Amino acid sequence: MRLNALLMLSLGLGLFAQAQAQPVDNSAYPVGGMQVNAPASSELYEVLSRVEQLQSEVQQLRGVVEEQSQTIADLQRKQSNMYSDLDGRVQALTPVTSAPPVPVAQAPTPAATVSQPATATAVPAAAAATSVAPAAAVPAVTNTVPVTASPTSAKGNEKERYQVAYDTLRNGHNEQAVKMFEAFLVDFPAGEFADNAQYWLGEAYKINRELDKARAAFNKLISQYPNSSKVPDALLKIGYIESDLQNNAKARDYLTRVTNSYPGTTAANLAAKKLAQMAQ
Repeated sequence: MRLNALLMLSLGLGLFAQAQAQPVDNSAYPVGGMQVNAPASSELYEVLSRVEQLQSEVQQLRGVVEEQSQTIADLQRKQSNMYSDLDGRVQALTPVTSAPPVPVAQAPTPAATVSQPATATAVPAAAAATSVAPAAAVPAVTNTVPVTASPTSAKGNEKERYQVAYDTLRNGHNEQAVKMFEAFLVDFPAGEFADNAQYWLGEAYKINRELDKARAAFNKLISQYPNSSKVPDALLKIGYIESDLQNNAKARDYLTRVTNSYPGTTAANLAAKKLAQMAQ
């Protein structure tokens, strides 16, 4: 559509140039040698009118292109969130290995304690009575074992709490998700899902347009979990935040850091596209 408008504009300019280049025959106009060519003037005004119309259409098309570019940028941002969420969901669905069962001490049964061999029939009744009496006085031993939280149960609790917080954010309850992720990081600062929780805490702040808190959360992820797979995404999001705040120089630094340090990743591809948009 834009190409057609440009072709029409070129055609109008060509007609205008042709109209100006037509020779003027002054011999047919003896009065002062001036030509009063009404039809030619009408055609010239028509060409100018078409040129102005084409210019207006080009401006409208330019606005449509800009809107489409913004829409594409928003879709790319959503796609980035979906890809960066993939590893969190995979980790959340990974089955937890069960620890070996805790051995429980079996209490001796009174019958086994006082059991007699097959020759017990030869023992006198008095002796049998004396042997049975102590057995009756033996206190019953219960199988009660003190329950302590095992690492496996703690890990299961961590996974469950992370999944609940993530589902809360995904369902749009951002304020509640922020509180749940903050409480999770207090209880499991070095847990298996701590880096993911830190990332989604920053994402929740970003959705709420609390950009300063979001930037601080992403920076904390980078500093405390430098080996996390979420680091490229955190750098990308900081670049987006700086761009939203009109800090273009800082935004380019973060986005360039993503493309240079993590080439080939989804975050690097999105950072390159964002840099190309900023260069326009």
